[in-house]
Amino acid sequence: MRKWIIALCSIPVVVSMMGCASTQNKEKADLYLRMGSSLIEEGNYPSALSALLKAQEYDPKNPLIMNNLGQVYFLRERYDLAEKQFRRAVTTQPNYTDARNNLSRVLIEEGKYADAEKELDIVLSDLTYGSADRAYINLGLAKFNQKQYPQAEQAFAKALKAKNDDCVASNYYGRSIFEQKDYGRAVEALDRAIGFCQKNLFDEPHYFSALAYYRLGDKSKASARFEELNKYYPDGKYREKAKGMLDLLRKGH
Repeated sequence: MRKWIIALCSIPVVVSMMGCASTQNKEKADLYLRMGSSLIEEGNYPSALSALLKAQEYDPKNPLIMNNLGQVYFLRERYDLAEKQFRRAVTTQPNYTDARNNLSRVLIEEGKYADAEKELDIVLSDLTYGSADRAYINLGLAKFNQKQYPQAEQAFAKALKAKNDDCVASNYYGRSIFEQKDYGRAVEALDRAIGFCQKNLFDEPHYFSALAYYRLGDKSKASARFEELNKYYPDGKYREKAKGMLDLLRKGH
């Protein structure tokens, strides 16, 4: 569930962005950039990294290559290197809003919430940016991780207004409400999130929906949700916790 937060470069504009490179180097950089981008989509991150580093050798000042390198480093959990590449991208091209949004996500992962929010202020001030939903998701994550749950709820609501079927925004919108102990609204939001997240094999809304029903005293629905989680997500992150809760419920707690 990491890819949603990072934006690949738009390959068709690569040629126009490479004017400073020689024609031959431009063609080679373009080839390796396309190759690296395809490999990222395939989940082959080591080979993607090799291709993109080669692209950067041929065109070291290309912000699109920097952005995709930042993505690979993020996916390999080398946040220091990801931050470096995204910062280089926005320094080279200050209006590269996708790269700035990606930078904010890395900063959130590093716990640098104030810095992330400064970058997101710039991102959200760009009225031409076509992925405001992703920026609001990142803002929501920054607030959620700081336990500022009402602000997180507001940010995720704005993300859903832009894209109402987003799995991550739906899940964290529900979780933000759950953390405010408003379990009635939480189950409504999390039950919606289940429908959006099932195709992504993301079991978190199932688990927190079950917990919300449990907190509401509806043990029947809580049990049903926990059982569904075990059925549909045999390798899910929350499977063991769900089993533990089912054992608890069967004992009459």
